[in-house]
Amino acid sequence: MEISTLKPNDRVIEIKHPATDEPVGIRFNIVSLNDDDMKQARRKIINKRLDFEKRGKNFKASDVEENELDLVIAAVKSWEWYDATFHNEVPAFNENNIRKVFEELPWIKDQVAEAVGDDKAFFQV
Repeated sequence: MEISTLKPNDRVIEIKHPATDEPVGIRFNIVSLNDDDMKQARRKIINKRLDFEKRGKNFKASDVEENELDLVIAAVKSWEWYDATFHNEVPAFNENNIRKVFEELPWIKDQVAEAVGDDKAFFQV
């Protein structure tokens, strides 16, 4: 087996209702933590922390939560709202709207974060 060709693929996940596990009408296209864009996002977070420490400041819980949110947002490459709305509209795909959805509906962020962390699922053939 030529292992140098084994690389993670993007994947599409279906967002499900937190109580019924039924699809809510939104799909996210995500990348793995090992994706090059994700590596850059992780480096940005690490550099931010190193800068804090260099200035004698400590990270707070809110900083850690913000970093987690930034990382999950970086994993989202697109979304499809095929049978759902957010405040009576289909939000345009951009970082600010992803952030708004994730902050207001943390159960969606949690589903995306869990899927991003499922490394094996990115290697499905």
